Amino acid sequence: MKAAVRKEVASMGKKKTYRGELVDEISGLGQSQGLNNVFTTFLEISATCISAEMDPSNAEEREKRYEEMTSAMDPKTLNCYAHMLALLALAIHEHEEDPCDILGSIYHEFRLNNEWNGQYFTPDNVCRMMAQLVNPVDERPEEEDPIMINEPTCGSGTMVIGAVWAMKQKDFDFRHKSFFVAQDIDIRCVWMAYIQLSLYGIPAVVIHGDTLAMKEWSRWYTPLASVPFIKRECAVNSTEKGAETSG
Repeated sequence: MKAAVRKEVASMGKKKTYRGELVDEISGLGQSQGLNNVFTTFLEISATCISAEMDPSNAEEREKRYEEMTSAMDPKTLNCYAHMLALLALAIHEHEEDPCDILGSIYHEFRLNNEWNGQYFTPDNVCRMMAQLVNPVDERPEEEDPIMINEPTCGSGTMVIGAVWAMKQKDFDFRHKSFFVAQDIDIRCVWMAYIQLSLYGIPAVVIHGDTLAMKEWSRWYTPLASVPFIKRECAVNSTEKGAETSG
């Protein structure tokens, strides 16, 4: 699938692509395999593919899961999922300067959200407004360590994407000077957030867990997670070692 995704992106590079193409692709396969099943499989196979390639700490486990999913899948279906991921990558590229929640909006459009449990994602414009109101980068000293921001109920990653949008308005270097910790109890939300934060180039770890009960089942590090995170961890470790030495 990885090679197929690269092939699809290359072939579509000169063609205008829309979010609607992704919706049509998912809907088309969903007619024969079930919309909920197709959307969920698309999320897992995409998240697992990215993690297996770009997350060394979980690569072996994710590669194994990826092989389990794709080994029994016929080539035509696998190519459909590769095409979906390529379309999403291109759609996100189109919104690189104006990041928005693409997967979350599709999730609601398909009415796959859990309405009985009150699962509704905050709209992009509301997230942007909230991020501007509490923007922590204002008057932040240039030499400070990367800022750490936690989103305990991340959904599809809308609030994180909104925060990055606000940072971009102030020309803040979010890729080197921020790190996001996003959590959700719904694994589909974890996958949606992870895929989008990875493709937008946002340093983050998305945790599948119960924030209130403080339980954790898995971690998903985006490709750029190591840039500010390791820098901060090294600084913390250095400080702790210094304190132990002086003590």
